[in-house]
Amino acid sequence: PYQYYAVENIIKKVSENTLLKGYDIQKNGYIWHTTGSGKTLTSFKASQILSTLPGIQKVVFVVDRKDLDYQTNKEYDKFSKGCVSSATHTDDLIKKFNNPNDKVIVTTIQKLNNAISGRNLYKMKNVQHERMVFIFDECHRSQFGDTHKNIVGYFTNIQLFGFTGTPILAENANGEKTTASLFGKCLHKYVITDAIRDENVLRFSVEYIKTFKQKEHIIDLKVEQINEVEVFEAPERKNAIVDYILQHHGQKTQSGKFCAMMCVQDIDAVIQYYEIFKRKKRNGEHNLKIATIFSYAQNEEPMEEIVVQQLDTAAEPHTEYVNTYIPHRRELLETYVRDFNEMFDEAQDIKDNEGFYKYYNAVANKSKHPKHETDILLVANMFLTGYDSKNLNTLYVDKNLQYHGLIQAFSRTNRILDKNKTQGNIVCFRNLKDKTDEAITLFSNKDAIDEIIVEPYEHYVSKFNVIADKMLQLVPQVRSVDDLYTEEDKMQFILAFRNLMRFYKKMSHYTEFTWDDLGIDEQLFADYSSKYQDLKHFIAIIPDKEKTSILADIDFELELIQKDTINVTYIIQLLIKLK
Repeated sequence: PYQYYAVENIIKKVSENTLLKGYDIQKNGYIWHTTGSGKTLTSFKASQILSTLPGIQKVVFVVDRKDLDYQTNKEYDKFSKGCVSSATHTDDLIKKFNNPNDKVIVTTIQKLNNAISGRNLYKMKNVQHERMVFIFDECHRSQFGDTHKNIVGYFTNIQLFGFTGTPILAENANGEKTTASLFGKCLHKYVITDAIRDENVLRFSVEYIKTFKQKEHIIDLKVEQINEVEVFEAPERKNAIVDYILQHHGQKTQSGKFCAMMCVQDIDAVIQYYEIFKRKKRNGEHNLKIATIFSYAQNEEPMEEIVVQQLDTAAEPHTEYVNTYIPHRRELLETYVRDFNEMFDEAQDIKDNEGFYKYYNAVANKSKHPKHETDILLVANMFLTGYDSKNLNTLYVDKNLQYHGLIQAFSRTNRILDKNKTQGNIVCFRNLKDKTDEAITLFSNKDAIDEIIVEPYEHYVSKFNVIADKMLQLVPQVRSVDDLYTEEDKMQFILAFRNLMRFYKKMSHYTEFTWDDLGIDEQLFADYSSKYQDLKHFIAIIPDKEKTSILADIDFELELIQKDTINVTYIIQLLIKLK
């Protein structure tokens, strides 16, 4: 029923607004259906019906990344073979917009943005005023800012609808826009409590594992004096976590009936963990199949870095410069792709973008297949949103997560499969207990505030110009930044420009935004931004406080400190605290 009501509410909204005069957010809306409850099928049905309504020339289904594009097409094809027209590149998308026979189009937000900007604008002029409906998948994503503005600024006869399991509400907006401020009123809600109660998704079993113990003589040190990053990134800690996973993986996945995902803090951590798993496999400590994928920049730093060593010799102390080979991330990933090919007898190659996404889909399918072949999929950010695999039942977490990011990640494990899959297993190697309870409470609360009272545009212009005036007194010209002598002066500039960037980001979302209102023009802002980037890096290497290393005083022993079963009862107890 919840899918039926969501589709009905969208159709009603479209049907009662047949005559649009310009863009009006009041005629849009979004659907809040919890992760795993079948949003793709709901959106498909909505798109299919909308495309048959009189006067609707196109329904455009917009996803955020190429991988979701592939997945959505595959899902849509299951429902009705050949029902959608997917654009492979920007020119192809423009052709489909101009072809009256292509009624339902699936595209990425990046291709759509390219189609309505720059040299492509004249190619789209025939459809600029056509009656169209845009449906956005995963509309909680923050990237919709500028592109959203471009879409509503270009097309004159459109309605927008979003689908999300974790909307951006007042509480998790973090100063940005909420889902309601971009898509209008919420048209239907089906939250995580509803879905667990109806047995449409699984409950979560969350274990919190303590990964290190401090020895007694250091407990009096203040937290700010301890180099926490050093502790969390210590190779000994990662090694202990891998040992713990190897010890308990069979139990969590029911002796390999299911597969797991591991999400870690960043790409460097992915590489470190992969190498530990690889080394232990080489040493005969396990036979698990580990796959990974991560992005890399085409213009990364050179693969050699100079390491400075202070050498005390019998003669006299001196400094020696040693060239150390640091592999490029792409080079490392190519090695891991070769491992993947060897494991699964494939021939993947990431020599270009197309090859990268073929590898992405191959990795995805290895964890989706009924007879899954990957035991653990190791990622930093990829696959944590929108990825569906019924055969995945366990998530290992060594990453700071909160709000929508946490629920999205946990929900990779909650898809219903059969009687053997009774819950999603979450094993946290960081203390995410409070963050988990906050996120579950927020996204179970149907009365959560979904709109923030924002200040008028003029307020931000005024604030920006006051800060700009103060900054220009410190550095009247761009080259003045180079003359800043003390760390204090440099920090003063950094803080001032950081504030300018913050206010610029807020203002740029307003339709009335123009550089003419500001005390700095766009080119000057860009020039100061360049100096800020240089200086930010310089300041980053000067520690403001000396952190105390406590690695020698740490025992990297893992123990279970708490286990929660997140079911309807647990969630209701959390919601009671709101009253």
